[in-house]
Amino acid sequence: MNDTIFVTGSSGMLGYELHDFLTRRMMGPVVGISRQERQAADQRLINHVVQTPLGADWMTNGALNSTIVHCAGLSNPRRAFDSLSSLTELEITPQIRFAEALVERGWRGHLILVSSGGAVYGDVETLPIAETTPRQPKGFYGLAKVVVEDNLAFLARKVGFRLTILRVANPYGARIRKPDQGVIPVILDAALGDKAFRMLGNGEELRDYIHISDFTAAVAGACQLADGPLVNIFNIGSGKGTSLRQLIQIISDLSGRQITFDAQPSALDVRSNVLDITQARVVLGWSPQIRIEDGLKILIDDELVRRAGH
Repeated sequence: MNDTIFVTGSSGMLGYELHDFLTRRMMGPVVGISRQERQAADQRLINHVVQTPLGADWMTNGALNSTIVHCAGLSNPRRAFDSLSSLTELEITPQIRFAEALVERGWRGHLILVSSGGAVYGDVETLPIAETTPRQPKGFYGLAKVVVEDNLAFLARKVGFRLTILRVANPYGARIRKPDQGVIPVILDAALGDKAFRMLGNGEELRDYIHISDFTAAVAGACQLADGPLVNIFNIGSGKGTSLRQLIQIISDLSGRQITFDAQPSALDVRSNVLDITQARVVLGWSPQIRIEDGLKILIDDELVRRAGH
């Protein structure tokens, strides 16, 4: 196996954290692939700026057995599309073409696909949710993840490269934050900025939140996977559910700020989602280490320092 690890989408929220963590773990050469230049503070990280991470022309002949941690792609769960054909053209087909282009270049390494554990399963009857649970996505985002998963699994078995699909819960604590990625930064901003929070649903639905350091450790474990079936699927989460009302209360208690909110119905969000992470524990030897209360305390302290510096 080639020691090189590529991280596509390395300028994004998850891609940046993985690029940094895998580099610090000294897991061989780690190369980020992004469309954007990195800031001066990130010069210690090896990063290649390309026209599109979904073009395989950045793959060199000397890295045809490399590991690719694939984060590039649709990241906004609430992005709207005009039609299924539009979703396919803009988000699904480019992902499939990317994998096919890699194969055409002769690549036969290990592809780690960062998918969604919060969107692919949809509404389920039993919690926690195992990887064998039928997937019934409710929105375009979840549907895109399902179709990409299935096509890449078909290609991996047909051609003979290794594919690991990580169905990730709701990660939080990343240094790069975007307004459309994650409810925790929105609640935190409401608390520290004395703003009202718009709650979608009744707030009793359970969600699985995983600290970014636990997420990156899980991916590092997946990078070491070399035995077993060609295609592996793992849920990556905390394995515990937290309701939105509980989350609001925890953040309020830790920050010392009262949070006001307005509850609104939502047809897009799933009822409750808590992942069964048994397979990841057994096969990857990984388990989450940070409780939601401790992770939020770290996040709030960091945010207070950041705001004080501005």
